[in-house]
Amino acid sequence: MTRLFLKIAGLLIITNLLIMLSAYFLVQWLEKEELIISPRQAPQILADRVMKEYQQGTIADYAKKLGDHGTSVALIDENRTVLFTMPNLRRYLNSQPRPLVLGDERWSRGERKEKTGEERKRPRRIGSQFTREVVTDDSKIYYVLIRSVHKDHSLMPQAPWKRLYAPIAAFVLAMLIGSSLISFFITSPIRSLRRTTQSFGLKDLSARVDPSVAERKDAIGELGRDFNRMASRLDDTLKSQHQLLRDVSHELRSPLARIQVASTLAEQKTGSSTELQRIDQETQRLDGLIEIILRLTRLNNTPELNFEPLELDELIDDVAQDARYEYQNTDKQVVVNLGALPTIQADYENLRSALDNIVRNAMYYTEDGSAVTISANANASGLEIIVRDHGPGVPEEHLKRLFEPFFRSDSSRNEKTGSNGVGLAITHRIIELHGGKVWAKNAENGGLVVTVQLPPSVAR
Repeated sequence: MTRLFLKIAGLLIITNLLIMLSAYFLVQWLEKEELIISPRQAPQILADRVMKEYQQGTIADYAKKLGDHGTSVALIDENRTVLFTMPNLRRYLNSQPRPLVLGDERWSRGERKEKTGEERKRPRRIGSQFTREVVTDDSKIYYVLIRSVHKDHSLMPQAPWKRLYAPIAAFVLAMLIGSSLISFFITSPIRSLRRTTQSFGLKDLSARVDPSVAERKDAIGELGRDFNRMASRLDDTLKSQHQLLRDVSHELRSPLARIQVASTLAEQKTGSSTELQRIDQETQRLDGLIEIILRLTRLNNTPELNFEPLELDELIDDVAQDARYEYQNTDKQVVVNLGALPTIQADYENLRSALDNIVRNAMYYTEDGSAVTISANANASGLEIIVRDHGPGVPEEHLKRLFEPFFRSDSSRNEKTGSNGVGLAITHRIIELHGGKVWAKNAENGGLVVTVQLPPSVAR
């Protein structure tokens, strides 16, 4: 924490210097563009302006504006001939026995008396006087005499924003630049941490904090290192879990195979019996569960899928036909509503298995006399496949866990079905491997709606 404090304190000092430098250079640029006028530039700018007005024949109007502002000007050529002067400078020019001298002077009016019922003295007024040289495009030299009661930067009328707002704007802009630097320094590593946690939340267990953040010698760096340690432990734990499932499943297969052989031999010696049939039924069920667990572990190891062009409407029709055949002796129906679907790039066997798990699950729980509806359409977000049943639904608190391995909703979809809670987990993983998402929600009028969303990239 102390290191972070020192870094921020140092950054504040550097930022203040940058603010001052930025404001200085910005003001310099504004002065160069004459958006604002500095005291040292003001006399020359005014002299150039007087020369320009004289050449355009508008010097009288411009002189009136200057006079109202408290500034007087006179224009003299290189032969010391007065080309233009304001009345209050004529006496001064006529009284000058010496040539004009370029430079700056201070001038003042002496005390004089006024009578307003009784005599009183008017205070002395002090102003500035300048003589500037102007060279025209044809290389002629002129001199401009300037006298004003104002300070240097107020020799000529300016809009208020040029006198006041432009420097303030320069300072505010410099503050924004400095604040952006501080914000970038503080929030950049935090944004990096946020991106990593988002990736981790999307089940990218390989996500780690960027080394530029984790190697920092402050509190943010410590947070990054703690996150990496936590992520590594979680990753190792899940990998160990998958390895355990795979190893246990493999180890169970050998004794299971021996049980099946023993059951067959016993049946041959003693003949068929209810007990032997039960043993055979349970071993087949256990063998199926082991196969499903092994498949799930293979899918979790990011297998290489066989992506090929396929017609999604034909795949859905195949799944629907299988469901109709399986439930042909019941009152349950399957209704398919498909929009215009493009050809997609997908793994046929895995995608069909994923959809088959959803549809078979819906067919089991939908009420007798009702129908399971399968609809699909293409939109801006990709392809959507929606399967809706008319069963009891799932408690809201269980919806998010519905696709977890070995999870069963005890209130409505319970153990009496014989479900092992792995089928939907396999579906979820297959859809993930296709870059899509799957989720479930309860329908307003009862039943469950499962939505599979495939990204636009799967379309050819």
